[in-house]
Amino acid sequence: MSDPFDALSGDDAPVAPRADFAAALRRRLVVLLADPVPTDPPAPTPAPVPPSRSTPMTATTLTPYLTVHDGSAALAFYAAAFGAIETSRFVMDDGRIGHAEVRIGEVLVYLSDEFPEIGVVSPRTLGGTTSALHLQVGAVDDAYARAVAAGAVAQTEPADQPHGARHGTLLDPFGHRWMLSQPLEAPAPRATRGGIWSAVNYVDALAGIDFLVEVFGFERRLVVPGAGPGVVDHSELVWPEGGVVQAATADRPDNVYATRATVNLYVITADPLAVWARCVAAGVEVVRPPSSPHYDPDGTVFSVRDPEGHIWSFGSYAGEG
Repeated sequence: MSDPFDALSGDDAPVAPRADFAAALRRRLVVLLADPVPTDPPAPTPAPVPPSRSTPMTATTLTPYLTVHDGSAALAFYAAAFGAIETSRFVMDDGRIGHAEVRIGEVLVYLSDEFPEIGVVSPRTLGGTTSALHLQVGAVDDAYARAVAAGAVAQTEPADQPHGARHGTLLDPFGHRWMLSQPLEAPAPRATRGGIWSAVNYVDALAGIDFLVEVFGFERRLVVPGAGPGVVDHSELVWPEGGVVQAATADRPDNVYATRATVNLYVITADPLAVWARCVAAGVEVVRPPSSPHYDPDGTVFSVRDPEGHIWSFGSYAGEG
């Protein structure tokens, strides 16, 4: 009987592996050598934490984006009217401007044509605009005139405003409203914790206000029109050396403060005679000519009556001594 081990022995000549087995083994070896199995399992990746809805957004810039019905014409208008410098323009295959950028001074403005298929329409399509662009300029009257000459529609001519700026409003040819503004000197501060503002009522308040401004020298800061032609509900007339007078229409219905009563007002000024000269030139009724009161022997005071009977005294006495 032969030895079992001899029976199991055979030719150990190498045998070529199947091609698919060799390819699969090679792929496995490449993966294992490139990314060996770690000895310790990796820590689980924490789930991303969604941002808090209460965290305030930090804005880095805010840029106006205008939609117009004729992009090329709008770019030409803004260049002529406001000195805009075009920095980029992207035109779509259909000829519409998909995006353009211009600079007006240091301000960047974006612009595009209408794309109603995605809800992007201009003021012309909407029938108006609900917003305005506030543009600060160095010489508002010149800028306003240039914009109108380029085709803008004047809405409010430039005028000094009580908030310390001179500005005017216009509508560009593409339906956008522009407020051109030029900073002026800061307005006189309003009383905060005290002070008295004198009030005077006139049958013809507009004429009364004109008189106070043109003859006495008050500065018109604010006039609030009321119901009906020529009616004034409130005004603020500033004396250049300090103080405010409120002038309004007398006998306004349901207004207990609008009674037609004569008032006497005293205005402090360092130069009463300059005001006196204007009153004389205007033929104002004199109540008392310039004199030195006993309580201020080195000062001067005089009194006149305005066209509706109110008595105004102008004097240098300011309560010292």
